[in-house]
Amino acid sequence: MAALAPSIPRFLLPRAYHLLRPQARPLLPNTLLRHASSQPKTNSRHPKSLSEQLRRRQAAAPVIPQPDKYRPPSHGNATPRSESGQRSYGPALTAEDRERMRKKKYPNMMSPEGTFSHWFLNNRGIHAWFMMGILLTLAVAAWYMELMHKTIYAELFPTKREFLRHPMQSSSRFIEVYKMHVMHTSQLTAERRLKKQEDVEKRKQFRLARVREAEERGEEYQDDPRYYVDETGVRRRRVKKWLGIWE
Repeated sequence: MAALAPSIPRFLLPRAYHLLRPQARPLLPNTLLRHASSQPKTNSRHPKSLSEQLRRRQAAAPVIPQPDKYRPPSHGNATPRSESGQRSYGPALTAEDRERMRKKKYPNMMSPEGTFSHWFLNNRGIHAWFMMGILLTLAVAAWYMELMHKTIYAELFPTKREFLRHPMQSSSRFIEVYKMHVMHTSQLTAERRLKKQEDVEKRKQFRLARVREAEERGEEYQDDPRYYVDETGVRRRRVKKWLGIWE
């Protein structure tokens, strides 16, 4: 029995003769030409739009309600909670339940109504009292620090330890030293005011002397129109004012 020749797969055979061989083009079958129409066909059996197909299917096939026999426990026949007025699970809450929940203390939540902590946290009078107390304390501390920085009698004021040990005596001593500080400040202010008045008087006398010198020479003394003398006797330069207010 002659041995069978080994079979070679067809995709391994050379395809050159297929490429070189001319291939005849198949004739196009007779096709029907469809002309466009301005009016769509309403009585078409096969609708094209998905919405129309869905509408026809819903109209043709009636919806059969699911029987309670095959309804799972997780999907009951009751109205969904989102569609009902109830916002809690279980039965409807009674007036006693709502009152108990309103006064119950929950963790990490604000205190319920009727408790001391709720009254303390929501009382505006207490908040205003604390706010004014803090502001007054800051104002007194700032005034005391400025007083200790500017006065020359800082060493005579009582210390904090003396205030704690002898509050009455320290308070009276503080008042006396503060009066001394006020008198010293008033004296310095009076000296500065007196010096300013003396400077004004000197400027006035100097101007009168220049007027007398001009009269002795037979000339008329004229002030520089660019300058003027104010009520304090200071010679100032005239500046144009806008609307009579700003310079």
